[in-house]
Amino acid sequence: MNELSALLDISVGSKISVVGCGGKTSLIELIAGDNRDKKVLVSPTTKMLPMKSDTVMLCDTLESCALHTAQQGIQCFGQYNDKNGKLEALPEKTLSEISTHYDIVLMEADGSRGLPCKGWHQNEPVIPSFSTHTVGVMTLCALEKPATGENVHNLPEFLSLTGLNEGEEITKQALETMSCSPGGMFKNSVGEKYLLVNKVDDEVSENVALSFLQNLNEKYPRFFKKLIYGSVHGNKFKSLQCK
Repeated sequence: MNELSALLDISVGSKISVVGCGGKTSLIELIAGDNRDKKVLVSPTTKMLPMKSDTVMLCDTLESCALHTAQQGIQCFGQYNDKNGKLEALPEKTLSEISTHYDIVLMEADGSRGLPCKGWHQNEPVIPSFSTHTVGVMTLCALEKPATGENVHNLPEFLSLTGLNEGEEITKQALETMSCSPGGMFKNSVGEKYLLVNKVDDEVSENVALSFLQNLNEKYPRFFKKLIYGSVHGNKFKSLQCK
């Protein structure tokens, strides 16, 4: 088990919903690869791009998912949509039943169209009731950038959530609200909550991330199980001791 899986307390029986914006799919692929010696299931609860690798078993119809026998390695399940090239969610009851046959289940439970900020509709994120972890992923790349559709998915919802006006500078307070408010990324969370600040690649970004997370740790005691920062692509991470 590598550092990230250990920091996220991942073990046999973990069923992890990943939400937020700024590296969800890459995070899921990293965790899945780290645990390929186990039976690993990857599946969306909304939509995700299919994992494409010779080492991944892909089932892209409801029938093939239901008939597949769990085996060691990574299996990626969903219903393929020819129009957008994405896997769409299985019925939650079906996913719940299938998941019992796997050691680790990784679910992409949110969509952000690759943008660094997001506001959530009422039914988002879509987190199954059987989840043991909700892992929120975010970056600080949008700091001081304008709150526009170029930086924010679901802009009207983000503006309503944060109190910003369109075009105003995205502040640390706005990102705090996005990550910790009752209407933010953890609003439908199930199980233990973990927050990962991604794309921390140098000393400057590390100092900014550490300051941001220390503030959350002070203001939201007992809200998170772990606060983590680092780089998914670099596979390097650190964590704070949560209050």
